[in-house]
Amino acid sequence: MLLLASGCSRSDDEEEVDVSIVPTLFAEGFDGAAPQPAAEAQANPPADTAQVAASDDPRAGIPFDRSDRLTGRVETAMAGQLAKDFTLRFALADAGEFVRSGKVRNVWQRELAARNYPADNLAGPTALMFGVAWELANGRKLTPADHAAILRQVTAKLRGDPLERQNDEQRQIQADLRLITAGLWLEEAYVRGPYPDQMRELSDAVHRDMQKMSTNDMRDTTMTPEGFSED
Repeated sequence: MLLLASGCSRSDDEEEVDVSIVPTLFAEGFDGAAPQPAAEAQANPPADTAQVAASDDPRAGIPFDRSDRLTGRVETAMAGQLAKDFTLRFALADAGEFVRSGKVRNVWQRELAARNYPADNLAGPTALMFGVAWELANGRKLTPADHAAILRQVTAKLRGDPLERQNDEQRQIQADLRLITAGLWLEEAYVRGPYPDQMRELSDAVHRDMQKMSTNDMRDTTMTPEGFSED
């Protein structure tokens, strides 16, 4: 598995990047990044699946050089849109401030490390968002083998994605949207953990919002050794 160096960041004197498109990107959803169902992937494998799965290609998973300042700007842009982007009524005292202050980063950084996912590679954030969504929608935990299978599946799915032709900033914006989404859901799960009724509310909201964002029904999806498979 290719893990990019966490210290690979751009200088803070870089040219300002327009993040006004963040609400539009979120509204358009992540259907293009959805993992290809395992059965379909086996029937129609990419020509170079073996190389991608082995992560020998440095382009696999769509890597980018991370800018902490750009992440902060994406957080600010997304923080003001939470009521529009999510149907969930947040249990967090101030979900917008949790995102805007950068506290959400602590959550997704910890979870990426726990699942052995790269942060500076679009496959890692995408795999994290879909994995967290599946866990919360179904009330079950994935195994380390499941985490690895999802990452392989997402990496293969991203091969040939239009984002391969985009610059680092556009790649990172897409990655950060996924990370912030996963981080919010994980923090909500932590806050709601002791209360079964609130956890069911979160589960239903994640299921509902993933259908809106990605057209994927996470409750109609099972885990296989090859990744997600539609029932």
